[in-house]
Amino acid sequence: MNITFSEALDAAGFNDRLKYEKELEVKNKAIRLFFEENRLMAEPLPVIASPMPVGYRTTTKRRAKIGRNGFSFGVDEQPVTEPKEHQEIYSFIEEKLKTPPYKPLAEALNWVILRGSYTSRTIIFNVRELNAPIVRKLKQMAEHLQKLPKPVTAAHVYVAKTSDYYLEMDQPTDSMAFKQLYGPKELALKLDGFSLKYPVTGFSQINESQVRNMLAVAKEMAQLDSETDFMDLYCGYGLFGFGMGEEARNLLGVEWTGESIECAKRSAAFLKRNAQFVAGRIDKQFIEKLPKPKGAEVILLDPPRKGTLPGVIEALGRRKPRRVVHIFCGTDEIPRSIKEWDKAGYEIEKVQPLDMFPKVRHMETLLSLVPKQ
Repeated sequence: MNITFSEALDAAGFNDRLKYEKELEVKNKAIRLFFEENRLMAEPLPVIASPMPVGYRTTTKRRAKIGRNGFSFGVDEQPVTEPKEHQEIYSFIEEKLKTPPYKPLAEALNWVILRGSYTSRTIIFNVRELNAPIVRKLKQMAEHLQKLPKPVTAAHVYVAKTSDYYLEMDQPTDSMAFKQLYGPKELALKLDGFSLKYPVTGFSQINESQVRNMLAVAKEMAQLDSETDFMDLYCGYGLFGFGMGEEARNLLGVEWTGESIECAKRSAAFLKRNAQFVAGRIDKQFIEKLPKPKGAEVILLDPPRKGTLPGVIEALGRRKPRRVVHIFCGTDEIPRSIKEWDKAGYEIEKVQPLDMFPKVRHMETLLSLVPKQ
């Protein structure tokens, strides 16, 4: 009988209070059990540990709440996964918002979001509305944030009428929705020898300490060379394309429309990479219209947690890539996708789990696939 990854974790004895060495043992057992019970014909390699098992999150958030006792923050994540300085900044903001002068801002808030790296911090105030009193309080708050012992590098305001909005889940169309209080409008991820910029509201891996390990695994699986065309599907701001694709003949980056792909285009020009970027809704029809490779092709796809849309894998298989690297942040999507790759004529070569989310019931898993013999 098929099981979910959460059920496999339960069977293996997972809980978020385990010491990290034991947690890795449990996650190793769970991923093997998941593959066995779902009859997936592959043996996962040992899970790659996170260099930072605690305090690793570079994106954290707090939901604003007003109750009988006034303003407070709701905490969605395990506090142990957050950097200490993030918690200190949230505590500072919360105390300010509890005071009467900040009532207009407190009542308008949906979220407060912290993003960046382990050395820089950008804050986003997500508000329902923006008027003169709220703007004044935001500017006052911004002045305080720049004077903290570990100052906030940049601050921005995003206007979203619904409290469900969080970053790029439902991109506002109003150009006035985003306002800069101070500091850079983009974030940066430092890799070996260069940096990649991405928008404040764009997706990036929350565990920066694992990015180099992930790139190294993907690069080894892809086996790119100067005769290879490389397609980076769901490319975002170009993490994989630029982080591991320098040996390929050329790069084709594909992403939904958004600011991230514009950052990728600017990075390609700055790094002088032979790259083309195409934006659109990634479905079967869209894939079928993409430029065909000139020779051998390697495809890497890193879709969102819910996986690819129906027909995407079928269309990719018809391109007859030499190799495929499929990255899963939603483990439960693996069985469905493997069945689709099997129908498309591809089989699993290697399975490499990677602990992107210590203390959390998720796993990042990289699969390499090759044409059936």
